[in-house]
Amino acid sequence: MAAVLTPDAVEHGTVPARDLIRLSLRLKWTLWKRSYRKNVGKIVGVSIGVLYALGGLGLLVFLFLSTTVLSGEGSLFPMIARGLGVLTVLLWFLIPVFAFGLDDTLDPRAFAVYPRSAKELQPGMLAAAVLSIPSLFTLAALLIATVFEALWLVLYGPGAVGIATGLIALLPANLAGFVLCLLLPRAWFAHSAARSSSRSGREIGGVIGMMVMFAAIYGFSLGAQRIGDIDGAMLMRWLPRVIEGFTWTPFGALFAVPMDLAEGRWLTGLLRAVIGAAAIVLTWLWWRRSIDMSLTSALTGDASSGSTKVTSLVPRFVPAGPFGASMGRALRYWRRDTRYLAAIGIYPLIVVFLAAMGLMLPESRPMMMGMAVFMAGLSGISLSNELGFDGPAGWVQIVSGMPARANLLGRVAAMALIMVPPLMVVMIVLPLLYGLPSLIPLVMMASFGTMLGAWGLSMLISVLMPYPSSAPGTNPMKDKSASSANAMLSMGIAMVAIFIPQLPTIGVGIWGVVVGSLPLQLLAGALSLILGGLAFWIGMRLATARLDARYPDLFQKVRDHI
Repeated sequence: MAAVLTPDAVEHGTVPARDLIRLSLRLKWTLWKRSYRKNVGKIVGVSIGVLYALGGLGLLVFLFLSTTVLSGEGSLFPMIARGLGVLTVLLWFLIPVFAFGLDDTLDPRAFAVYPRSAKELQPGMLAAAVLSIPSLFTLAALLIATVFEALWLVLYGPGAVGIATGLIALLPANLAGFVLCLLLPRAWFAHSAARSSSRSGREIGGVIGMMVMFAAIYGFSLGAQRIGDIDGAMLMRWLPRVIEGFTWTPFGALFAVPMDLAEGRWLTGLLRAVIGAAAIVLTWLWWRRSIDMSLTSALTGDASSGSTKVTSLVPRFVPAGPFGASMGRALRYWRRDTRYLAAIGIYPLIVVFLAAMGLMLPESRPMMMGMAVFMAGLSGISLSNELGFDGPAGWVQIVSGMPARANLLGRVAAMALIMVPPLMVVMIVLPLLYGLPSLIPLVMMASFGTMLGAWGLSMLISVLMPYPSSAPGTNPMKDKSASSANAMLSMGIAMVAIFIPQLPTIGVGIWGVVVGSLPLQLLAGALSLILGGLAFWIGMRLATARLDARYPDLFQKVRDHI
């Protein structure tokens, strides 16, 4: 007999909205706690970030105190309140846009197997978004701003009506701005999840995002070198205009409403409230549509990235054999695997930064040249966990009986082919750019000698202290391998060990540069080549012996990706 559904009956499989919100909060909290288990690097990094955030809240309180109680009435505090609101929303939107490696903890694609629609999932996902350290600190900053805005309105408000309307609108407007801060990255994450159908596109996007982030950091550092040259009068003349322009956009409209009402700009406040409300509604709808697309794409699968051209494993310019096979495989790793691309993608930015620093600060040019040589040596650290990067694929070398020496030398040769030519060009162009052509022989020989020693010692460390890595194609922003204790210990030892053989070179080189003696500079370069070659020979000999004797045992340590 067919069942009769009454109006009060609940369909099979439905979940009340309140329960979905509670489940989403519990899921987010569980995932957040598990992300810190046995992840020492993340705990340390987050602890440092929390300390900086607490310091930032203290500076915010001091800024508001100095512009309310101490400065009194005027347009300075309203301008700062509006400007900080604009900056807050912009950061919440731009960081996930440029940091390609960041993903939403509650990825919509993970819910594709459950019979839930985007409309049902959205409230819980928005509530769960509050459970994060950036969200909580942003909320704390907004509450601090709300208190000081209310204090300014009471003490220095232009009129009783303006004070009353500003106070009434203050908390709702700021909370609405906070909601917009949460919605914008959620919508972007869902949009990216729905559109990122190509695995290679996602991987390359992560590398590009990392490079953009470092470029922004370097750009800020360069700009800080010239902060003293900024015309303060011109800045104060243009800054209010820039902030006023942004307050007519969704990024600053909501946070400007209370001050507009307090200043008697009723129509302006109303229009900005409409702009802010429309931004929330449109972002909410964009997020819902993106979630629906993510749920669909997760079930249908990623789009094919096309056929891959099959080529010979051994490069044409290398004789066929174990060495050629090892070198060819390593070259493919460097070309295709984002773990390798991320390791070398940062070096061009560092070179540009060093060149710019030397041009802006002429007195720092010799130090910048030394930093360039230092970075050349650091590039060798990329080889310090080669066995870990192989992961489960390491069994191929074991069962095929590949000689350990050919296995290791092929990896070194692949990196040398990629790094040496551009580095030598840089070591010629940089001294010419600085007007120090006499340093070209020294920096070229010192760079190659330092790299040579770094390769040998890094290969030795790779067989002495291998550690499991993330899987191939892992986004560099989400790579967990570098956060383990073994990884930090291995990298720390490598960074120190590769420069110990070069200590005589450093001393003689500094002496030669200070007294302007070309023979001393050439002697330093020759010492670097000799000491680097010796370190390479010793490192490779020991690494080969270790790999021959213990390869199966080492494989057991790295056979599984993390």
